Amino acid sequence: MVKKIRLNDEQWNTLHALYEAHTQKLPTDAIKVSERLRSNGLVTSDRQGGTFLTEQGLRRINQGR
Repeated sequence: MVKKIRLNDEQWNTLHALYEAHTQKLPTDAIKVSERLRSNGLVTSDRQGGTFLTEQGLRRINQGR
């Protein structure tokens, strides 16, 4: 079981935007990501600067709001 981190509306919307970008294969460079999402392991970046959800981020989305 993953700890359910409480997210504000902006953080929740960011997770959904990254999820949608991933499923539609859209660039993520315009999506602003808070440090809190990164520090909690929900989001990370690759060497090219692309931002994406981690497995933990995907599980958090599946937990629902």
